Amino acid sequence: MPEPTTELTVIPISAALGQTAAAEGAPTSPASEQPNAAGSRGDTAAAPRAAAFPERSNTPQRSTEQSSKLSDIQIGKSDGRGLKVTHIYATQTDEYVIYQAGEVMVHFADDQAKAQLQRKAILPLSSARAEVNSLLQGLTCREVCDRQLAYALQLALDGDLDGAKATTASARAAVLAKRAARGRFQYLKWSYGAAALLIGLLFLASRLYPFQEASSDLWLAAKAGLIGAAFSIALAIRGRTVALDTDLLDNITDGTLRLVIGVISAGVILLLFASGILPSLRIGDADFSGGNLTWQMVLVVGFVGGFLERLVPDLLEKKNPQVNGSMTTAGAAASR
Repeated sequence: MPEPTTELTVIPISAALGQTAAAEGAPTSPASEQPNAAGSRGDTAAAPRAAAFPERSNTPQRSTEQSSKLSDIQIGKSDGRGLKVTHIYATQTDEYVIYQAGEVMVHFADDQAKAQLQRKAILPLSSARAEVNSLLQGLTCREVCDRQLAYALQLALDGDLDGAKATTASARAAVLAKRAARGRFQYLKWSYGAAALLIGLLFLASRLYPFQEASSDLWLAAKAGLIGAAFSIALAIRGRTVALDTDLLDNITDGTLRLVIGVISAGVILLLFASGILPSLRIGDADFSGGNLTWQMVLVVGFVGGFLERLVPDLLEKKNPQVNGSMTTAGAAASR
């Protein structure tokens, strides 16, 4: 008599793995990754790999914990921004710490409600403080202004807002004066550099294209006009409003343009004499006329033309007052 056959229960591999993963607390594979009815081996092999090698997170772990308490602000340690604390200006137990870490900063109280009130206390200083910090960038002598900012923040946190604003305004004025002084030096440096280049070009032009008569020597007048413009810049630099040293392009443009105007003015005055449009010019007791100009007179006329940048426009206005007046009247009538 044949022995009865025992039916074997076949458990799919993926189902078994899913039960094991569920027992260990691991997530099961989604339904789209389960084997199909045909028993595809590719899908079956993907499931155990996903269960055996869970996906790793790409989120970087913090190597050091950033400062979050008042007690963490210490010289040599990093603040909440990751910058090294180099100086502590003022500290108030359980209230605030004012310190230096790249710029003057404040660490507020650990209590969130108190910290919110402290932020509101220094909020009126934010605009001026940001301006001072931006102007201090690149200055080697910023210690005084940094101390003034720190003192202003301390006054604001202690309730003296008017004193804080006055101290911040004083720091702003000091850093602006320092930047303006550096701007004047920058203006002179680049102006005289441009003058040296222009004088070299004028000497080269006088060699290549010389003038025989002194009364028509444009190059000589232009050299004198360049020297006159440089002298005018040197005399007026203290009272002249120049850009701060942060605006290098503006200072270079302004200085170079002033020198070019001096060169052109000197040449124009000499041409006015030579053409007879300006028959004579009286400077002091000397009377200059176009017919008897020597090289000394050309130098004087060129220097005066370069020194006084408004000389040529004023001479033209005095020479043709009726023409200018009629043009002004015609322009006014046209605008109506």
